[in-house]
Amino acid sequence: MFAEIAASFQQDNVYLKFMLILGFLSMAVVFERLIMLQFVYNLDFPKFLGDLRKLLTPEDTSRALSFCKSVSNTSLPGITRRALEAAETDPTTIRGVIEEETIAFLPRIEMRVGAIMAFSTLILLTGVLGSIDSLWNTFHAVSVLDSTQKQASLGGEVARALNPTAFGVFLSMVILVGYYMIRGMALRLTERMHYGVAVISNLLVPAEVTSFMPISMSASPVSRDTGANTVAHTGAQSSSASSPSEGASQDANVADTSAENIRDEEEII
Repeated sequence: MFAEIAASFQQDNVYLKFMLILGFLSMAVVFERLIMLQFVYNLDFPKFLGDLRKLLTPEDTSRALSFCKSVSNTSLPGITRRALEAAETDPTTIRGVIEEETIAFLPRIEMRVGAIMAFSTLILLTGVLGSIDSLWNTFHAVSVLDSTQKQASLGGEVARALNPTAFGVFLSMVILVGYYMIRGMALRLTERMHYGVAVISNLLVPAEVTSFMPISMSASPVSRDTGANTVAHTGAQSSSASSPSEGASQDANVADTSAENIRDEEEII
């Protein structure tokens, strides 16, 4: 198979050359992502967080800031450095700075990873297209030959037509291995970043105090309405209780007046 592919390269097969260019581009992306994820963004997260806990104190953040600058300018040390700078200027902005820097950095981990899969698919489809084109040319050429010449040339032409597909499948398999390796590294790094950001938030963000009003200080409208209804009901009961006594006193006054009038009439007689 490989000898036939090499012979097709010598015959200046356009599809094979195009797939080779795409293969070089995809492998360049794989090696670039490998270097960035393994040697630039990656670090010993437990050791970094442990050293940061030892150096970080509420009164002095300069030592922790110098430590972050010495480790790296990207990834978790870069986010920590920005958070420490915010802690020195305005502690209320620490949480916002951590969120902004994290959101800005995480897409850099997944950058160009999807392009590797796109290159692999494009290479495979190009190989299939090259084989179809070669088969068309083969059948058109065989149709004008005699029957004896058709049998002799048809087998070799069909075998050479499969070279682009074979090369595309082989190259696509190699690129897929690199893709899944880079994809796994990116997922692990993202999980470690989430853990590190959570630890930094717990170390730097001050505790939030929730203000509330005691229940005794804030009477609800329902209780006030209930109290008003109670007072009104009590007043109504007192007024209804006092009304019989007032009626009795009025009857007594009428009786006294009538008695005085009777005595006056007796004196006149």
